[in-house]
Amino acid sequence: MSITRRRFVRNCSAAALALALPYPVCFARLAPSPDEIHIGLVLSSTGFMGIVEPYQIAVLLMAIEEVNSKGGINGKKVVPVMRDPASNWGNYAKQAKELVESGVSIFHSCYTSASREALLPIIQKANGLLFYPTYYEGRECTDNMIMTGSCPNQQVDNSVPWMIKRSGKNIYLIGSNYIYPRTMNKAAKYVISASGGKVVGEKYVDLNVTTTAGYTDIVKDIKAKKPDWVLSNVVGASGDAFMQEYTKQGLNSTNMPILSYPMTEPEVLSAGIKNCVGHYTSFTYFQTVDSAENKAFVSKFKNFLESNKKQFPLPAVTSGVMQAAYSGFLMFAKAAKMSKSFDPVALVNACKGMEINAPEGKVRVNSNNLHTALRPRIGRVNDAGLFDILDESANLVEPMVFNPKIDPGKTCENGGEYYIKGRRVPT
Repeated sequence: MSITRRRFVRNCSAAALALALPYPVCFARLAPSPDEIHIGLVLSSTGFMGIVEPYQIAVLLMAIEEVNSKGGINGKKVVPVMRDPASNWGNYAKQAKELVESGVSIFHSCYTSASREALLPIIQKANGLLFYPTYYEGRECTDNMIMTGSCPNQQVDNSVPWMIKRSGKNIYLIGSNYIYPRTMNKAAKYVISASGGKVVGEKYVDLNVTTTAGYTDIVKDIKAKKPDWVLSNVVGASGDAFMQEYTKQGLNSTNMPILSYPMTEPEVLSAGIKNCVGHYTSFTYFQTVDSAENKAFVSKFKNFLESNKKQFPLPAVTSGVMQAAYSGFLMFAKAAKMSKSFDPVALVNACKGMEINAPEGKVRVNSNNLHTALRPRIGRVNDAGLFDILDESANLVEPMVFNPKIDPGKTCENGGEYYIKGRRVPT
């Protein structure tokens, strides 16, 4: 193999510098040894997604460490092959292509839908498999992705009627300017209408707007429209700026509460607890889930961060997104053991109908659409920056990938809107 030590060190240096990892992170195009299985982690430790994706990186490395300490999977050590796309969508595609060319076929990657849309076609073309851990807008089916986060119906359908009943019928919509926020708000409009609510305003802001000054006029508009509450799909560091400007202009959870779907425990700490306290979100997992499994998970993650302070100088909190990354890895490990294979097709077949006991509770992969049945919960930020759970579904809610109002007649079984079996489907 024509590669020098100098080239290897150069290619591996970026992630090691970004995360100060205690072991080499392979960037070079080196084939795994017979006793290794390489998996791709394309996640940003820098850029505006640097407030959330490092948690996914950390929990995946924790899961890999757990598995390897028990002998690996099928006799193979799991080796993370990591890239930092620096919150640039084009880099996700570029780096995924490089990893695919190096022989990586299994990925645990991406936070935003924009990054997934960039990376997924590369994986599909190579007949690889992506375990995608983030809540998203739905409307996508492919045999090349296991989806462990929420579909819109697993966040919107429980929370919008609940908020209307609790806070009022007049709602202002705000979101980042890309596919996820726009589609989530579109889905929310149907539920708002069906619940007797009314949209009194709607604005979208570029993700690179990360200062409070970028939200001055929008918050003024919100105050002028006088909604009963605000539905926010503002993502990442841009969400910090929005919450801070909201407080700066005298708005709070008492006079105008926010229901923010992207607001997780790390985002609360990043934006400032005082700017988030009393506001709401809908997720299937919170750190405060009261179960023995979750308490063990939280303790384990805190211990991992404590043991890796230099690598991950993060507040020791858990969240729905990083928990979904962890459950996705559990699914991968279980599927590999069941199928005695790392072949993507074999892994997908093993995942169909799979149930696991995740930190959030029992979850199940839907055999038809490869998304996950989850238990929606509604939380409110408390003074500690965690979420008090105020409402919880009695049962698992199946993922509705296509909203019949938005995509009438389209299902994962007949082709869908974007991808099916690795092929682009016309709209």
